[in-house]
Amino acid sequence: MFLNFRVSNFRSINETVELSMIPSDLKNPTNVIKKTNPEATKNKDYYAFTSAAIYGPNASGKSNIIRALYEFKEYVRTSTDNKPNDIISLFNPFKLHKTNINKPSSFSIDLLIENVLFNYSIRVARDEILYESLFSYPKGLKVKVFERFRQEFIKGNGYEGIFESIRQRTTENQLFLGKVALENNEIARKVYWGIVQILTLTTDTLHSDDFNKKESSSIFLDDEILKLSKSLIQKIDTQVVDFEEENGKLKTFHLDTNGQKIEFEFDDESSGTQRVIAFIPLVFLTLSYGGIFIVDEFERSLHPEIAQYILRLFNDPEINIKGAQFIFATHDTTLLSPENKLRRDQINLVEKNIKGETELYTVSDIKGVREGNFEKWYIEGRLGAVPNIAKETFRHELIEFINS
Repeated sequence: MFLNFRVSNFRSINETVELSMIPSDLKNPTNVIKKTNPEATKNKDYYAFTSAAIYGPNASGKSNIIRALYEFKEYVRTSTDNKPNDIISLFNPFKLHKTNINKPSSFSIDLLIENVLFNYSIRVARDEILYESLFSYPKGLKVKVFERFRQEFIKGNGYEGIFESIRQRTTENQLFLGKVALENNEIARKVYWGIVQILTLTTDTLHSDDFNKKESSSIFLDDEILKLSKSLIQKIDTQVVDFEEENGKLKTFHLDTNGQKIEFEFDDESSGTQRVIAFIPLVFLTLSYGGIFIVDEFERSLHPEIAQYILRLFNDPEINIKGAQFIFATHDTTLLSPENKLRRDQINLVEKNIKGETELYTVSDIKGVREGNFEKWYIEGRLGAVPNIAKETFRHELIEFINS
């Protein structure tokens, strides 16, 4: 279960931005997962949202928040492949302050794994990890697993297994977590996979030319997901009645005027139909194992009704019984409509301040705003995080240009 992600000094993010899935109002149980740790002596109940939205104008930094999480996850996965003196790709500082070039980028995540809370944090420079730590809360009490200050490693009370030899084999640009996980340390392995298995689709991934083909092929890896996907595709008016894979390529079928199945190449389908066929299996996969699914520009090539339907699957307690979570950045304001029942604290708003820094807040942070028609209020600009367009000024410029 995803609880919090914090990042600072990364791309358009200067000061710490926190994306939180923890509800601010526990009296309202809507769209909230509750998990209990019977072993805990305190803080035994944990709460998190099943979904969260991120809104904001273009270039506000919505994508950078998701990119930070994606690149953090990928660095956890691949840092053990780094050779000495390799540059740390995760280091991408805020460029509008000259001093930031010499400051570290920081990342921290809180996850609930098997009803135990874990916090994992790192601070990275261009070619060196300056800090790394893993803490657990097995009985609601903070226990150090390990902590690292540059190349000084400290073993905590929660650490089990070999330590010294792994420490000696961990270079300045490799994460100790990845090294220890590869040695089958139980706690490190849980946290490593808890991070790596977060399914994150950035705009580069989701809207690349080969995403539809690649992901639609993976639909055939699980018979039950294939069956469900075919059933839903047939029910959402794409006119695709069947599809199958042959030699690694997807074929779709439509009915002709005589009711006979006619074969089509996958490329002949609209981009929206291709996106639905590729995207839907990932939704079912996430729901089936209670995973974490994070998507940038969620609405792109999806009809608003389909996007709303997917959101409602995650917020349906009879369907989402395993506590799957869906986090998405979007411009689609229909997802804010009252029918979708998003809470104030599920709606994250992102905008840049006068210094060009990305800031994030939720609707529940805005004084005087209660539950209501968030779609209408957002469009009207009452919630902020909308484009500031000098419409009249530009209108006169355009008139002058045309008249000239």
